[in-house]
Amino acid sequence: MKRKLAGVLLALFSATFLTAAEVARPHVLITNDDGIDAAGLTALVDALKADYRITVAAPARNQSGVSHGVAHHTPVLVEERLGNDGVRRFSIDAQPATCTRIALSALLVADPPAMVLSGINWGENSGRAAWLSGTVGGAREGASAGLPAVAFSSVRAPVGDPDYGVAARWARWVLMRLREAGLPAQGQLIKVEIPHPATSVRGVAITRMSTVPAEKDTYEEKAGPAGERLFVSHYKAPQNDAPGTDVQELTNGFVTVTPLSLDQTDYRALPTLMAIPWRSVSPALTTP
Repeated sequence: MKRKLAGVLLALFSATFLTAAEVARPHVLITNDDGIDAAGLTALVDALKADYRITVAAPARNQSGVSHGVAHHTPVLVEERLGNDGVRRFSIDAQPATCTRIALSALLVADPPAMVLSGINWGENSGRAAWLSGTVGGAREGASAGLPAVAFSSVRAPVGDPDYGVAARWARWVLMRLREAGLPAQGQLIKVEIPHPATSVRGVAITRMSTVPAEKDTYEEKAGPAGERLFVSHYKAPQNDAPGTDVQELTNGFVTVTPLSLDQTDYRALPTLMAIPWRSVSPALTTP
């Protein structure tokens, strides 16, 4: 209890003595799923730290593909990393959505952020990949908490990393345009995909989320060292779909900006469901 109280007092002390320049810059929380040491996260922080007061709360290790997983039953290790660039960094041994939740509900209670950002991810999260993406999950958790949220991803390079420096400049520019338009609003989530090479971007396309299947999304069996049955994931993102989708416009060389809804209701099914005579027979009154 004493340790918890000391942590709260330290946070209050830190928030109380912010300089005027720090107060003038919006406070943003940044997470990712590639891990706190990932080059994409570093590039995003470097591109934004002149405009924003930044706190990083990111996974201690790679958490790609964990979607919106949240830790419930095990304690989560959090370690603060000290630096001299004015950015607070928390390494958290958990999924991106958990990182966001811990930051918002515990670490930053005395100094809450105005927005949650996630990325820049290594690899696109276009189409159905948005369901699986830890990058999107980290941002979605921010939107679920009522904050504006943006998830950034970059298409993989054939060899090595994407040009994260250029991708981060695109991320900064898109974020600037969004904020000028009052977006994202409280509780809204926007997904931004940056093509490779980022130096050859053709423009920005406002898109809907594609639902076409991945070109490859399977598990293939191979024998382990002692003859164990091991199953290895093989994934290849879709490359083509109808015009106006994030998949197609990203393939066409555009930065894609896609608003995502927290409401997953399939409204097309509601009329049929509502037409079923649910009250005509009660299961409690029938004999199996």
